[in-house]
Amino acid sequence: MARMEDFFYRELMKYLALAEQKRRWNPFTDIPYSLANPNSSQTLAQCVETFCAVEMYLPDFTSKLLQMIRRSRGRSWFHVNWGYEESKHSMTLEGWLLASGHRTEEERETVQNALSNFEWELPYEHPRQMVCYTMIQELATFWNYRNLETIAAKEKDIALITALRVISVDERVHYNFFRNMVKEWMKWDEEGTIYDIKYVFDHFSMPGRTQIPGYDEAARVLAKTGVYGPREYIKLVKNPVLEDLKLDKDFQRIESEEERTQKEAALKAALEDSVERIDINGHAVPKNETGRHPFNSHAVSQVQENLKPKRGRKVELPPTYPNGLKRSAFLDVVDIEPHRRTGPSRSIILDHVPDKLSGSRGMELMDSPVNQQLLAMGDELSNNAEEMRQERAQIREEQTATRRTRVKNNRLFRKHEDGK
Repeated sequence: MARMEDFFYRELMKYLALAEQKRRWNPFTDIPYSLANPNSSQTLAQCVETFCAVEMYLPDFTSKLLQMIRRSRGRSWFHVNWGYEESKHSMTLEGWLLASGHRTEEERETVQNALSNFEWELPYEHPRQMVCYTMIQELATFWNYRNLETIAAKEKDIALITALRVISVDERVHYNFFRNMVKEWMKWDEEGTIYDIKYVFDHFSMPGRTQIPGYDEAARVLAKTGVYGPREYIKLVKNPVLEDLKLDKDFQRIESEEERTQKEAALKAALEDSVERIDINGHAVPKNETGRHPFNSHAVSQVQENLKPKRGRKVELPPTYPNGLKRSAFLDVVDIEPHRRTGPSRSIILDHVPDKLSGSRGMELMDSPVNQQLLAMGDELSNNAEEMRQERAQIREEQTATRRTRVKNNRLFRKHEDGK
C-alpha cells in the first residue's frame, strides 16, 4: 500500500503539471456559444440534456467517494481536481442548451430542482472496485461525447462541436489516469485486481439510471441515435478496456512467457529494493530541461486585464429578457443573448412522453481518422504517453497480421470452393 500511495501521488503531480501546461480551457471564453444552431434537432438537445442531468449529481460523485479515499492524498486530490474538470463540462453543455434556445432559464431550474430530489450512492463498497468502475465509465463517457459530436457536425452546430471536442479529450485523459492505477494494482495484486475488474463489469451500469426521471426514455434516444447503447458498450468500451489491460474476454491474463519472466524479475527486484532508495524528487522536471514551458508573464498580464471591468458593460443586469423570460446567469457572464427557435424543443426529463425514432443509424467506430486523432490526442496529454504509443503500435501490428491471415484464409476458401 505504501508503494501504491507513492504511485498515486506521483501520478497526481504529473497529471496536474500536464493539465496546467497543455490542457486547461475556459468554459466561458473558449466556446463560441453565439454559433449555436437554433435549428438543431430536439433529439440532439435531449441527448445533451441527458448528459447534463448525469453531471448534476457531481456533488454526490465527489463527496461520497471522497469520504472513501480521503486518507490517500494522491487519489483524493486527483478526485477534487476531477470534480472541477467535470463541472466545466456540465456548465458548458448547459450553456449550449441555453444559447441555442432549446431550454430557457426557467426550464433549466425546473430540471435542476427535479434532479435534486434524488441522491446518488456509491455502486461499490471497495475503493479499488470504484477505480475500476470510474475507469470504465470515463471511457464510455468519452465515446458518448465523441459520437454526439458526429451528430452535432451533421447539424452544423459549431458551438456544440467545439464544446464536445475539448470535453472528450478531458474524458480520455481521465480514463488513462484510472487505467494506469488499475494496471499498477495488477502488478502487486493481479488476482485480486482482475477479480474486481470482472465483478465491476458484471454489475456495471452508467450513473443516473435510478435517479434521473425519464432515464429509460433518454437511454432509448441515446441508443437509437447510435450515441451509446449495448453495441457501443461492447465494441467501444468493454473490449478496448480488456485489450488495454491485456485480458481476454474470459478475464484471463494474456502474456507471453517472456513477459511472465520479466514480471517476476521486476517484482522480485522491487520487493528487495529498500524504501530508503526511493528518491522523492525522482520524477521532478529539471529547470533547464528543453521544451519546458517558461513562466509566461504576458499570460499573467492578460488574465489581470480580463479581470478589469469592461467599459460600457452594465454591472446591474435586468432580471428578464425583453420577452419576459428569466435571464440566464451563464449567458450573462458569456455576454450573449439566447437564440430564438422557430419551434418548441421538448425535454424528456420533464415530459416523460416517448418520441418515435427510426432504428439506430450507428456511428463510425474506432477506426475513423477523427476518432483515432482524438484517442491519440488524449493519450499524448496523459501521464504515460510513451507507453501508450508503444501499446498502440503493437495493437496495430497485431490487427494488421490478423487481417492478412483472414484475407489469406478467405482466398484459400474461395479457391477450395471453386475447385469443387
